[in-house]
Amino acid sequence: MTSEPGYPPCPLCRSLERELAASWEAWEESLSRRPDGPMRLEAGRSCGVAEDRPELLSCSSCGSVSMYPLPSDDQLARFYTAYHATSGFMAKAEKKVARARKRLRLLTPLSPKPNGPKRRFLEVGASIGTAAEAARRKGFEAHAVEIDPDAVAKGQELYPEICFHKGMLQDVPVTEPFEMIYGAEVIEHVPDPEGFLTLCRERLAPKGVLYLTTPDAGHFRRPKALLDWHSVKPPEHIHLFTKAGMGALLKRTGFGRHFLPFHTKPGMRVIALRD
Repeated sequence: MTSEPGYPPCPLCRSLERELAASWEAWEESLSRRPDGPMRLEAGRSCGVAEDRPELLSCSSCGSVSMYPLPSDDQLARFYTAYHATSGFMAKAEKKVARARKRLRLLTPLSPKPNGPKRRFLEVGASIGTAAEAARRKGFEAHAVEIDPDAVAKGQELYPEICFHKGMLQDVPVTEPFEMIYGAEVIEHVPDPEGFLTLCRERLAPKGVLYLTTPDAGHFRRPKALLDWHSVKPPEHIHLFTKAGMGALLKRTGFGRHFLPFHTKPGMRVIALRD
């Protein structure tokens, strides 16, 4: 089996074995059965993605699912100008800080000793910066990068001791490396996950820790019908990974040492170490 005419290779495992998982029309029809359907229908249309009628393609080799064609930078900028989830992050800020602190209890011992007085921590796709705040409370020099200017403004007001960077990962200077980079529910939003992981590696100190969470499209508890899964939400979620797809991508970007521990819910946890 090979890719349908015009389909590029899987962006995760590079396989040519890709097929149609769902059309845009089927996606829009499925929204009538979802509580968030009206919001997602409007979001896809207002940012211009709906005009392109992108498909959801599944990879027969690794099982991952991706949008095709990918949304443009301009479409994504319009989508995230007033991101709908920011107000929810504000309401749950302290709960999110507490969750990140629990994760950091495991991750901090894995990170290398700092070159300076403190380990440096970067939260990617940070919204208001709750994980960065958790790291600051554990003694890290905390940084956060976020594309949504409204979220950055709210985060700076809420957590003034965090160094916020407005923009994307490539806008974070590489002059001083980070001992830990943290991205919760971020990589599925990124059009070029290979480029994203490469940028993470460039900004990590030797033996530095990359921690990611993302939906797991291959999990046994994922609904059998793809469009019944709440994590399917283009153009917000562009790529839905399986462990096979994530593992192939991590190896290709220089993260040969990585762990994908079992999780009871259909979500993936990634712990990757830079050589």
